[in-house]
Amino acid sequence: MVLDDAVAVTLLATAAFFVALSFGLLLRYRQVSQKISASSDLGHDLWIALEQRMKKQDERILDMMGRLDVVQSRVVAATVAPVPATLSPLPPLTPSPPPQEEEPSAVTELSPSVQHFRSQPESQTSQPPPVGVALDETQLAAIRLLSENPKNTRQLTDALGKSREHTARVMKELFERGLVSRNDSTKPFVYQLTEAGRRIIPPSS
Repeated sequence: MVLDDAVAVTLLATAAFFVALSFGLLLRYRQVSQKISASSDLGHDLWIALEQRMKKQDERILDMMGRLDVVQSRVVAATVAPVPATLSPLPPLTPSPPPQEEEPSAVTELSPSVQHFRSQPESQTSQPPPVGVALDETQLAAIRLLSENPKNTRQLTDALGKSREHTARVMKELFERGLVSRNDSTKPFVYQLTEAGRRIIPPSS
């Protein structure tokens, strides 16, 4: 009998504890819910205030841009001055006529060697050299090489041991003096001695 009463008291005490615990948790939940709701309302109010301020700022920016456009149009109108009516327009530019090439005189007589090479379109010759004009060692060496057989620019460069520019300059001088003829139909050019060039072939050492 005493045991039954003790069990009943224990059960009542346990039930009372759980009821008190449940009531405490419910009260805490309501407090937390109120805080969350209050913070949400505060955040909503802040967001609304921020949106209103941004709208006002946009209106101010648009107003400033409109004023800036007006100022720019006034500055452009002030800087562009009208052209005075007293100024006459510039005359149009007329292209100058191209220089006319001088036609060769009809009475000019060509030497037999020049007539011979002009009859052959692939080769070119020049006038015979003036009497008494001395040649340097490289020019004499080029004439000696061409006395064997015609050679192109590359072969002459290798044989003379000079640069390509130096060899081209030497052969140009010999061509202008009429000592060699030049075949322009091949690349590189092929040179051979003329009659004037053969008359001054240096003796072989």
